[in-house]
Amino acid sequence: MMTGAEKKVLLELISGIAKGGGAAEHEVDDDPLFLRNFLPLQDHRRALDPDTLLILGGRGTGKTELFRLLTSSVRRSALGSVMKSRALPDLEQTNWIAGFGNTKQREKKFPTPDSIEQFSIDADRLDWRAFWIGLMIGSLLQMEEEQQEKVGLSAILRSDRLPNQLRELLKNRLPELSLWAQSVKKQLESLNGLLDQLDDQLIQVDRWLFISYDQLDRLVLSYAGLAAPIRELLAFWLDRWGRWERIRPKIFLRTDLFREEFLAFPDASKLKAHQIRLEWSTPWLYQLLTKRLANSGSKMYTYLKQVPSLIVSRDDELGWMPGNDESAYQKMMTMMIGEFMGANPRKGNTFRWIPNHLQDADGRIAPRSFLKLFSLAAERELEKFQPENLPENRLLLPLDLQGALMETSMDRIRELLEEYPWLKALQESLAGLEVPAERKVFIQAIRKTKWDDKKENKPPAAKPEDIFAYLMQLGIVENRSDGRVNVPEIYLYGFQLKRRGGIKRPK
Repeated sequence: MMTGAEKKVLLELISGIAKGGGAAEHEVDDDPLFLRNFLPLQDHRRALDPDTLLILGGRGTGKTELFRLLTSSVRRSALGSVMKSRALPDLEQTNWIAGFGNTKQREKKFPTPDSIEQFSIDADRLDWRAFWIGLMIGSLLQMEEEQQEKVGLSAILRSDRLPNQLRELLKNRLPELSLWAQSVKKQLESLNGLLDQLDDQLIQVDRWLFISYDQLDRLVLSYAGLAAPIRELLAFWLDRWGRWERIRPKIFLRTDLFREEFLAFPDASKLKAHQIRLEWSTPWLYQLLTKRLANSGSKMYTYLKQVPSLIVSRDDELGWMPGNDESAYQKMMTMMIGEFMGANPRKGNTFRWIPNHLQDADGRIAPRSFLKLFSLAAERELEKFQPENLPENRLLLPLDLQGALMETSMDRIRELLEEYPWLKALQESLAGLEVPAERKVFIQAIRKTKWDDKKENKPPAAKPEDIFAYLMQLGIVENRSDGRVNVPEIYLYGFQLKRRGGIKRPK
């Protein structure tokens, strides 16, 4: 039987599994810690395929985490040890650079949204083409000399195709867009020749160069302003797809931004064969939770090892690795919380209750929310810690999870407000509305919303029906078979909506 002191230590470890809110943007730049927290998935293997151009995912699905892994040689080599496949290039034969997106916290490598917004005012298609090519060549110039030599890049970058003054600007003053944009545009022909030469060199030395893009939703200040640069980035790489054999892109893009009506991109259908979606299944979510817990401390590892087949191996860099036996995760939840969310099965099976209450209207669950639920539940238990209320090896009570669900919902809305500031005004209009609600009632709430005058806070459409359709696409609302509108619980409390018979806020 565990002592109260032992349980308190384990609760503190659970509360720490979602540091920085579980967001990759807030993870420390610590390779060993990053790798211990990272769970390789089958979708990651598909992302490594040279024919995969576009990696789509919603907020909190792990796009930035995968981007930062692939653009780090240390982290990438760890992935290669568990992702080897004849269908994929040997990661030792690949080079990865960031074409846009911070590979570390507080990185200042690329132009700011302010300067890109200013640039966009008069930018045409060739201007955006110059923008993306300039960023790519600037990133190549900033590669470590050892990596440049492996590719045979040094001589190419010193060729007369790249004038000395432009070379220095792209290498040392890449964030200052106004200094080099027009020069790149004037030199497009020779710079394209330089990149053609690089592709030929890569074929000769049997290597690959991957250009990765992330945080494209932060390119400019306004939502509407994102369409042109993203459209031209996709068009650029489709143009080059048949021309270059060994230079390949990996574009990490928020799912809602890849819409034909938003991008006005006639060739978007051509990308279907070259895209994947990062979506987490329930077994993967429990594996991620287990991996983070097992690698959080030796006492937690000992606790989890009581469940057979839960932890199956240890990797030198990735740490303890979870198994694939779903019944082991059910046993873990029973040991940690109890089999049911109450005194009997009518309150719900704990193992199933958790994902059922975290999924959006399309059944998707963000791993960030999954981890936060347990972290916040542990914090709640620590605040009122009474070990006599935790029989046997229990660490959490169902009430802890119910209270944490409300906090997770509010955190999820705060995350969405960062991506979609216009939701703030809608949040105020929807507060107090009881769901399921008649569709006309919901539409009326949208219609009466007073939107902010700032263009970055404007909704993506003007008509209430179109805004409603966008909310459906985000998985925030769903049309029920009886014609009424419902909102899943992961968004219910954050929007301050009500539901009869819903979870009551624990005291």
